[in-house]
Amino acid sequence: MSLLSRLEKTDAALHRFWARWCRWLFGGLILLVLAWCLNLAWAVFYGPPTGGVRLIIHSELDRPILGFSVNGVAGGNAFAHGGGALTCCGSISGDTAEVIWELDITHAQYMKGMRLETRHKTMPLPKREWGEDYLHVYFLPNDNVRLWWGEGFIHPWPKEKYYLPGNQNNKGKEINE
Repeated sequence: MSLLSRLEKTDAALHRFWARWCRWLFGGLILLVLAWCLNLAWAVFYGPPTGGVRLIIHSELDRPILGFSVNGVAGGNAFAHGGGALTCCGSISGDTAEVIWELDITHAQYMKGMRLETRHKTMPLPKREWGEDYLHVYFLPNDNVRLWWGEGFIHPWPKEKYYLPGNQNNKGKEINE
């Protein structure tokens, strides 16, 4: 059997295989591409929100906050009784949030004997909705921390219901917690 006849037999076998299985091979390839496109479309339109998170710090403490983190994503610092910072970007997911913060001191507090303190708290992470890319971390006295998702620089409570520093419309009202 010569080389030419072997090549002709191999070519005929490949041609028969291709004629029989061509539709199935291309059909399977098209199904894989279609399944990938459908999965991508589901993730875009119906999947859970993902992407970078911006951390915003709010503080009502009598001490400055030197820095904080939520599940390992570092945030900024804040002055005593307000002030804060925005930190971009990190990935925060899961059902719980571990918040770690370091309390700084003012000069007067240092002279009274206070020193830096590191504190932490584990709490449930609120459910994130579409468009909510800002995780607000609100530090309150007695190691209370509140978390909420927002679409921007917002406050969690309506100003009409709660007293907020600087709000002239509701002087004398107390914060109900």
